[in-house]
Amino acid sequence: MPRILTPTQIWSEFDDSLDLTAVTLNKRVENGVVFEDVSFLGRETGDGRVRIFGVFASDEKQPSDETVLIFPDSTDTVDYELLKLFVEKGYSAFMVDYRGDWENTEYFTLYPGIIDYANTLRCGRHKDFVDDTAEKTSWYEWVGVGIYARRYIIERTGSEHIAVLGLRDGGEIAWKLGVARQFSCIIPVCAVGWKAYSGISKFIPNEQALDDERYRFIAGVDSQAYAPYVKCPVMIMCSTNDSRFDYDRAYDTFSRINNDFAADSIITYSVRCSSSIGVKSCADMFMFLDKFLKKRLVFIPAPAEVNVAVDEDSNLVAVAEYDNRGIVEEAGVFMAEDCIDSSLREWTVCDLKRKISEHKYEFFLNVYEKTTTLFVLAYIKYTNGFTIWSKIAVKKVGGSFRNSCGKCRIIYTSKNGIDGFTIADPGAQAVGGMFFTDSIMVPQIVKKEKEINGIYSVCGLTTYRINNPRFAPDKSSVLKLDIFCDNTSEITLTLEDVSDGKIYKLSQSVLGGVWQSLILDSGLFKSSNGESPSDFTGNMRLCINGEGEYAVNNVMWL
Repeated sequence: MPRILTPTQIWSEFDDSLDLTAVTLNKRVENGVVFEDVSFLGRETGDGRVRIFGVFASDEKQPSDETVLIFPDSTDTVDYELLKLFVEKGYSAFMVDYRGDWENTEYFTLYPGIIDYANTLRCGRHKDFVDDTAEKTSWYEWVGVGIYARRYIIERTGSEHIAVLGLRDGGEIAWKLGVARQFSCIIPVCAVGWKAYSGISKFIPNEQALDDERYRFIAGVDSQAYAPYVKCPVMIMCSTNDSRFDYDRAYDTFSRINNDFAADSIITYSVRCSSSIGVKSCADMFMFLDKFLKKRLVFIPAPAEVNVAVDEDSNLVAVAEYDNRGIVEEAGVFMAEDCIDSSLREWTVCDLKRKISEHKYEFFLNVYEKTTTLFVLAYIKYTNGFTIWSKIAVKKVGGSFRNSCGKCRIIYTSKNGIDGFTIADPGAQAVGGMFFTDSIMVPQIVKKEKEINGIYSVCGLTTYRINNPRFAPDKSSVLKLDIFCDNTSEITLTLEDVSDGKIYKLSQSVLGGVWQSLILDSGLFKSSNGESPSDFTGNMRLCINGEGEYAVNNVMWL
């Protein structure tokens, strides 16, 4: 019967001593950044050795000995813009391909036939299940690529100052590398394990039966099992409203990090950035790298704390406390109501009630009167530029509070600022499809004709409010919104039914230079086969995209 292997059992005897036989396939310089396509040998499989492909990037004039080893998602390969970003920040960067064989790709990692399942296109059950042992999975081979990539960096630079950055599946690899070998730090992005519980909400009671296969997967593959054994500080980077990432369980993994490194580890949340990492968290990432990779003196605060309470005036409030060793520049609290599906939550900024002390603040939680479950998240930005976050507080609420709110047919007005909307599609603008380096990428308030404000994003706009009970429509409701386009443009509105994945679209030509009101019945939205939703009710999200700059205001139900 296959054995259940622990992380230390899996990696204690992995052989990374074989000669690399490295070769340079191509070399070019772009705007002061040197890119080298390289290939070298990895582990011996019994059917030949893995041939690893990657790209090493460095500054043309002053190459750094501190290197960031980057793992993309399992369906992606080397991203040159992402490499360039880290070089511009003063590091060398090495990004490896581990997805393997891929159509129309010149260079990629070659896996011997005996481990053909290491190719992403042909993983089969070897990615999501452990039918034999964890050593017979795609993950084992991908981590093996990382171990030999570390060898390559050390031999090339003469330095063991190496950090690991992993995106999504690449982040799960980062956790495993943090146990398998010694690194300066690891940064998993939207990756905290719990893949054995995929599709199962943390907040819905579930009697999931765990058989031997599931125990083998949890023990040897799932990243929460690796957290207690990591050999370096960890920065967990989370994005909200991500259908592939369970940020509700992120703190569960964070709390398991090896006690020797827990105090130096942090967790960040990017709210309203859909499936991307926001500007504040990007800044934190480079400060974290400066501290643990460059060994600079950087103040990293302790996590914030937030509690839900009822004040003396019967208001529902959040009390947030912050590390008193730093000077506060900005503090805030977000709340979300009743949505168990983390990808669909509408995160709303809470108003400050009072400043209790320099490091203790109280915020109003103006909940809908019928809300039963409340999610609260606090953050604090210090004067050194570092932003730290709390654990997500989850609170059952009931009854009436002085600051409770009734049902509202107004989904959005510019008086809300950017509350009510987030970005629709970050991929086209985010570096590496993941990182926002400029605040202009997130929703902005823009002033248009007659000094009227509206909301806009270069990544498009989306709102989750229409499935929130406070803002939910009736079956007879029609949608009204005001829109302004700088020039006559085509505006596309999309309704996505997240319960069944159906997408309905409506394209509308909008005259440039004037505010216009659109009144839209659900029947105007069409799927690819011509179907329309019966109404606007259900688990819907609304997206708005257009050519050039536009502004949206006064979104409501009639």
